[in-house]
Amino acid sequence: MQKDKILKKIEDLKTELSYHKTQSDTLKVLVNGSFGKFGSKWSALYAPELLIQTTITGQLALLMLIERLELENISVVSANTDGIVVHCAKGREGQVERIAAQWEAETTFVLERTDYSQMASRDVNNYIAIKPDGSSKGKGVFASRSVGKNPEFLIIYEAVVALLSKGTPIKETIRQSDDITKFVAVRTVTGGAIYDEQYLGKAIRFYYSTNAGDEPIRYKKNGNKVPKSDGSRPIMDLPTKFPDDVHFETYEGLANDLLEVIGYA
Repeated sequence: MQKDKILKKIEDLKTELSYHKTQSDTLKVLVNGSFGKFGSKWSALYAPELLIQTTITGQLALLMLIERLELENISVVSANTDGIVVHCAKGREGQVERIAAQWEAETTFVLERTDYSQMASRDVNNYIAIKPDGSSKGKGVFASRSVGKNPEFLIIYEAVVALLSKGTPIKETIRQSDDITKFVAVRTVTGGAIYDEQYLGKAIRFYYSTNAGDEPIRYKKNGNKVPKSDGSRPIMDLPTKFPDDVHFETYEGLANDLLEVIGYA
């Protein structure tokens, strides 16, 4: 009986965590949007001096930290506007910590440390990092679903993450999934899209299919191809059952292409 109560409490906490994560992501979009308005002269929030203070100050401070580390032959392998990734021998961790502590004292900024056992990057804004305990952290296309962006073939990135973190073969992850939402791309098409002479609308959803037509999805206004829609079919209404015409080989090929990009394959 006690075990059932504990399990119920765990499930309740997971649900609550999911709720707060969604709320946090939503508010992050609002905050980032407001910050972007600092640079728009058409906005009531227009304040270029605040824009400069926020961005340039942080970037110059990070460059100072990077310089100090590199002067000590400690390699900084990646840097973004709000953080860096350092690669060093375990015996030099203390030296890195001392340099970081001195930098914190001088700038009043506070650093947070996260250890990785491996890291694979498509670019600075899209990477997957594996922590020593086997868990992973993804950013950009490797991140979990977010309210801030449209999904695009999430199964590809899920398969790559599973391979890097658990050694699960790409084919296994893709073919064992029965969630069609992970196989679709969602796009906003200005002026609307057409497929097989049928109007789809301005917000479209499609997946790669073995029964795709000869023509891709196109813009109604000029006939241009909607990006990445070759070999696809629209799926404007999600089905109750997983479609039997999903072109698994296409997703597997894209996942392997991504592995080459990040230097794994």
